[in-house]
Amino acid sequence: MLPVRVGKRGKGYFPEARIVRGPRVMGETADNSFQALLGYAWMGVLDRAQRRFRLFQARKTALGSEPWPIGSPDEAEWVEVEAPPLPHPVEEIRHLALCFDQAARHVVAYERDEEIWIRQWDPLRGGYTMRGPFPGRDPVLIWDFEVGYFLPDSDVLLLHLSPDRTRVIMRVQRELYATPHVHQTLPSPGYLDQAVALPYQGEVLGSLEGDPDTTGLVLRTDPYPVRGEDPLAPTVFSPPNQWALIPVVVVRDVGEDGVAAPLSPPVEWAYIPIVLVRDLGTDTLSPGLSPPSAWTYTPVVIVRDLGQDQASVGASPPLSWSYQLVVVAVRLDQPPYTNTGYENLGGGAMSPPTAWSYGP
Repeated sequence: MLPVRVGKRGKGYFPEARIVRGPRVMGETADNSFQALLGYAWMGVLDRAQRRFRLFQARKTALGSEPWPIGSPDEAEWVEVEAPPLPHPVEEIRHLALCFDQAARHVVAYERDEEIWIRQWDPLRGGYTMRGPFPGRDPVLIWDFEVGYFLPDSDVLLLHLSPDRTRVIMRVQRELYATPHVHQTLPSPGYLDQAVALPYQGEVLGSLEGDPDTTGLVLRTDPYPVRGEDPLAPTVFSPPNQWALIPVVVVRDVGEDGVAAPLSPPVEWAYIPIVLVRDLGTDTLSPGLSPPSAWTYTPVVIVRDLGQDQASVGASPPLSWSYQLVVVAVRLDQPPYTNTGYENLGGGAMSPPTAWSYGP
């Protein structure tokens, strides 16, 4: 049994334990795959009895030195892994936060006297370093490689409340956590509990002061892009039978290959929203946005860097209701659209709904 306690949300010196995804071996990135970097279970604990921070990894019970892959049918047990001590006494620390980063090293944050401290691996020093303090309460951490599945652009996100608990603030590792970005203003003071990785979206859970024992605070990041690689085979987004695709974001650098990427509609309800961003390189693109049989596109935004070639674009109408907003942006500062005054942009058509309207 690990010496941790349970307390009400936002009260006392809790939470004292965090279970997160992490690497197979601390400090070893292996092939930089999702499995190698985030395929194993780790736990950080504020041990009140031993008065120190402790780090554990789940390992196979039959083979105590073999890390336990998440989802494995084998039995597992927690095995302690050496971690340097924190610079502050455990009894002064509250609200432990934990995740891992691109170096396959753990990142730990906590609150002390309404200030946030965070420890990260410094590759220049070859050791851990402290960042902060920053004014704030209730830190939570998430490495967004677990959210967006794209390692080069990934970063560790630190989210915490302002000292008065009315604003959610985000800081990022690539800025050394120094710049506070206000993510949300709350209707009343609140508490943060945890950050959760959803497919292509991060989620922060907590509660509001008026009902601290209910998860009444749910915040989500903007959707992360779904990325395709060259060459890209035909891609289809199949719809639910009803309700909505909420939201769809597609980013593709097509290079010198063509792509056909239809987005099939729900039978009813809406696309809310769809964003398509494509750098076409030097080849053509033929996408299609099929409409729902009812309700709306709300909104559809299509951005294309056409490079030196044309694109054929079709946005078919709903059978009823409207396009609430359709934005098509085309870059015309590259040949053959430059220095000629009046160039023909090929053929493009926006078909009308059979009823109702384009709304603007």
